[in-house]
Amino acid sequence: MNSQKPIISFPRNALEQAITVHQGWQQLGPTLQVPNLSLEDYERLLEKANQLSRKVEELHQERQRMVQLRNQVLQELWDLTKRVRNAARATFGDTSKEVEVVMGKPVRPRGRRPKSKAASEA
Repeated sequence: MNSQKPIISFPRNALEQAITVHQGWQQLGPTLQVPNLSLEDYERLLEKANQLSRKVEELHQERQRMVQLRNQVLQELWDLTKRVRNAARATFGDTSKEVEVVMGKPVRPRGRRPKSKAASEA
């Protein structure tokens, strides 16, 4: 399975350029003949591109709102998580088994590690 991004082979302003071409083609009228393409076919595809571009913009704005809302909720949740952990430390002690349960990992005493016996004898 190929997981590479597809290569985009059109400019960022392709829709704007298509609108310009459409307006020009309308002005020129039947004097501009394009083999195997009618102005109506071009207009249909242009309208579809416009609709999809509007939908993409709506979804982009909705995504931004959802990310902002998620971040607000996660900030509030993180503040509460810290409160619960601090309450557990205050209730049971910093290195208790109960604190390990709410921390999700073993806890070690704070401060310097004691020197090993081998290092102190040398």
